[in-house]
Amino acid sequence: MIDWISASAPMTKRLFQAVLAADTKGLSSIWARVKTPYGSFKTVVDVETRRMSWDISPMKYLVGHNLFGTNNLGRIVLGVLKLIYKRHGLTFTERDAAFYTERGVLLSRVDVNGCFLVGSQTKVVETMDLLREHLLDHGHNIVVHEGPDGIETLYLGKNSSRSTLKFYNKYREMQAKGKSLGLPYYPKLLSLAEKIVRFEVTERTPTLKDHGRENSKEWTVSTAGEILERALHDLGLSSTLLAELPDDDVADLNAGAFAKYSLWRVGNDLRKHYPAYTFDRDRKIFLGKGIDIARTHDRAQDAVALSQRLSVGQLRTTWPKRFVSLGAVYR
Repeated sequence: MIDWISASAPMTKRLFQAVLAADTKGLSSIWARVKTPYGSFKTVVDVETRRMSWDISPMKYLVGHNLFGTNNLGRIVLGVLKLIYKRHGLTFTERDAAFYTERGVLLSRVDVNGCFLVGSQTKVVETMDLLREHLLDHGHNIVVHEGPDGIETLYLGKNSSRSTLKFYNKYREMQAKGKSLGLPYYPKLLSLAEKIVRFEVTERTPTLKDHGRENSKEWTVSTAGEILERALHDLGLSSTLLAELPDDDVADLNAGAFAKYSLWRVGNDLRKHYPAYTFDRDRKIFLGKGIDIARTHDRAQDAVALSQRLSVGQLRTTWPKRFVSLGAVYR
């Protein structure tokens, strides 16, 4: 799901004229509050460049919640623009849609997220603990926000100007905010949130530029999922792991690999026995067989449990079908 957009866009002539219809003489910038059934957000117009900008969580204003939503950035942008046009007394026409589809909008921040359905709030808390140990074991610098009931958020790159990753307990976040906005299906949303670990990647201007994602027209419906999967791979969470190799796989190991596996199997930390480049090479080989030698064998079961809950195969980036008929899905 695309959960946040900071963007700027050129204005059509009639939209710009509608904005100037207010008493704006001498102003270099104009801001307007856009009201929706679910709250309001601010837009800012630069008079000289005739560009408007916004910083919003679009799903909150399009359907009233951001527990799940669409990966179609182009459709989201058009939905936001319809609200802006309505604010200024205009109908958003097919011609307007074509104008913005052709040009796109310039992105300075995009948040994409998905979730892992782990089954219960108890398992969410357990998973966050396992995840902290996994990230520390793999040498990641993390910031931990912990509440009275366990870890609520794990950040990587929290203060980065390029990108930030975070895992968090969405149920606790929703409880803390306590806003249902009158949504009749809100209890069902909360029940779903109770069972999930949320994973989010924030990309800012430098990263968006580096990857050719600075303009919304470069995004496809697959882009958000690709970003999340790449991040999970880089965190060592791309596949389901085993606690030990099956006998047939052990028999197929060459002498060098068998010696390393045997050393790992009796509890040694292989990072203390081999140079970093050798360890990294061997880890990739063993990961291909389902073993992560970055965790000592006595902690391998924790790695297995985590990989069964948090891996690319378990990642969900869209919505449960049962919510469509409730009007809870924007697509």
